Order: sequence, then C-alpha cells, then structure tokens
Amino acid sequence: LVPPGDYLLDDPNGLTVHSGQTFHLHGAKFLLAPELAADGQAFRGESVSDVTFLGGEIIGRNDVWPEGVNIRGVYLTGECRNIRIAEMTIRDLSSNGIGVFGTDPEHPARDVWLIDTVIDNCCNVYGDYQAPPPERRGPEKGSVREDQGSVAFYHVEEFVVRGCRFEDSRSDGTHFYKCRNGQFTDNRVYRAKMGGYFIETCEHVLAANNIIRDNGSRGVTIERGSRACTLIGNTVEGSGREGLWMPDCSRCIATNNLFLRNGRKDNGDQPHHIWDANVTINESRGDPSNSPAEYCIVSHNLFDTGADQIAAIRVVTAETVHGMVIEGNTFTGENHAIVIEGEFPERVHVVGNTELAAPE
Repeated sequence: LVPPGDYLLDDPNGLTVHSGQTFHLHGAKFLLAPELAADGQAFRGESVSDVTFLGGEIIGRNDVWPEGVNIRGVYLTGECRNIRIAEMTIRDLSSNGIGVFGTDPEHPARDVWLIDTVIDNCCNVYGDYQAPPPERRGPEKGSVREDQGSVAFYHVEEFVVRGCRFEDSRSDGTHFYKCRNGQFTDNRVYRAKMGGYFIETCEHVLAANNIIRDNGSRGVTIERGSRACTLIGNTVEGSGREGLWMPDCSRCIATNNLFLRNGRKDNGDQPHHIWDANVTINESRGDPSNSPAEYCIVSHNLFDTGADQIAAIRVVTAETVHGMVIEGNTFTGENHAIVIEGEFPERVHVVGNTELAAPE
C-alpha cells in the first residue's frame, strides 16, 4: 500500500517488482526526475507472476530528457504470468507506458490484462517515414522499435486490453508483435504520431468496439503473417493513410466497421494519396515473414471516402495473393471504387456491395 502523495524517482532503474505483489497505488504519483539521462523505467520486473497494479500515476519529463533516452512506465520481461494492471494514468514518457516483452515464441509472457488505463504523450519520437526532407524520418537516434507503442506487447499470449485510452503517442498508439490469443476491446486510440492499432505476426487476436481516430499514419495495420485476426465493430476515422492496411495476412476478417474519411495525409514526394484507399490488401515489399495474402474477408462495413483517395477498397494481386472476398459493404462519400490491380483479378471475389448517392 503506497499512501497518496508525490514520489520522486531519481534512479532510472526504478522500483523492482517481485512475484506475488499487489500494488495499491490510488492517489500516488511517481515523478520521474527531469535529470534522468539513461534508459530506465518506473517499475521493472523479470519473469514475475501473480502481480497486480491498481491505480496510481507515472509522470515523466520527455520535454527535457535528452534525445534517445528511453524511459518506460511498467516494464516486464521474460516468462511473466498472471499480470493485472488497472486504473493507472501514465504520461510524458519517452518509451512505452506499459511494455511486456516475453522472451520468444517458446517462452512467452502469458495471461496479461491491461484495463481502464490512460496512457498519454508517451513513446520515442518517430518521424513520418514518408515525410519530405529535411524532416526527420524514422525513430530518433538511440531508440529501437521496442520503444514504439503506448502499450507494447511482444510474445504475449492470452492477453486482454480493455477500456483504455491511448492518446497523443509520439510514435504508434499500440504495438502487438508475435502475440497470440488476445483481445483488444472498448479502447480509444487518438492522435498517435504514426499508426493507431498495430499488430504484427500475431494469431487469433480480436479487436472489437474500439474508436481509432485521427492517427497520423494507418488507423489499423494487420501485417507480416498475422493469422486468424478479426476487426469487428470498430470506428476508424481520420487516419493519415489507410483506415486498414492488411498485407501478407491469412484468414483475417474485417466486418461491421466504420471507415470514415481516412487518407488525409500527403505521401511526401509520392503522388498525392497514391496508396490511401480506406482499405488496402496487398503483398508488402520486404516482408520478413514471406507470408502470402490469402483467404481474407472485408464485409458489411460502411465506408465514407474522400474524392482525393485512390479508392474505397484497393486489392493488389500477385502470385501469393488469393482467396479474397469483398462482400456486402456500403459506400458513401465521393469515391465508391473497389480497385483490383495486378495479374490475378479473378482471385478477388466482389459480391453484393452497395453504393449510396449523396442526398440532394
């Protein structure tokens, strides 16, 4: 039990977490010192189990820390088990608010729940990779991809992220990498510098009833061999680029979502919005998973697409792209096009979609 009050953390190693601990933190504020000049975190645990965090605030100083100093809120690594994090507020850090990193697919973290937590203005600085020079492109010097995401889960199985608010991330709003059997539900992801909801090489992950709005790059990315992942009942609005980009995936479904006025950002020195359909399915160049794009369904979604977007839905076929179904969607706005490109258009089945004219 940590009594209400302000607690200064002037050691980047932070506080050590042990198995079997429950932290009652309501009213406690952990203030990371502005003088910190090395990577660190507020709470650190390795291969811990049966740990619960309840309430509390973690407040950083990413406005004054040197570039490349990466400081997290809660940082758990190894084969962690039975982790519960609820009702925390975390802001102004230079790495993840919550970072859980299992060791590898054979030694994952397991049974991790993040509930009713607010993470604001965290992560490393990540410059838009399509921005024209002299703007910064990519991550700041000294940080790595693990520093991206207000919440970052790597090699985590049986996870739940529910009822959280992720706002103003300085890179991606979320990042789930090589995770399995997860739920991302009833969350809000607003105004990330880069992507909103981002899953990579994941299996059996459900995203439902989320609001993903005004993120700088793609609203939703499901990529690099992700399999049996679903996107159901979400609102994806105002993304800088696609509302949904789904390359190199197998047996994934996007249904009953709202894709509203995405594709609002220029692509730097590329032609205006050349990639920015509301939904794009293709093979990504340089995909390290060498995965096909196959047996995916985009159905019963509502699209509102601007005139300067290339299409409402765009599918680029290739030798490894097949079994795509575009069915029962409704199109409003200025652009109702379903664009099928590449050498194998017969591999995309377009069935029963509806175009609605604008009211006079």
